[in-house]
Amino acid sequence: MNKDEHIELLQASGAKVEGLQEELQKIRDQEAALQAQRVTKLEELKKARDERFALMTAAIDDNVPKAQVARALGMDRTNLYKLLDGKGDSADT
Repeated sequence: MNKDEHIELLQASGAKVEGLQEELQKIRDQEAALQAQRVTKLEELKKARDERFALMTAAIDDNVPKAQVARALGMDRTNLYKLLDGKGDSADT
């Protein structure tokens, strides 16, 4: 192999490595954006669960039967009772 062939192979190899590094950086950027979305959605989920709990307890305080509250929320009564007792993690629905 002559000098020019070596240079050509080295340049091609360097371009390949650089291209892969750029692709990996794009993936890292996408991961960071997805992580930010995940954090935002988790915050929204916590707020939604807190609101659901407030509405649920208000309905029960106004004598709406717990079974009816559970049906309206689309959850099992057992999970409703766990939430009311503070044993649930609100991940049931």
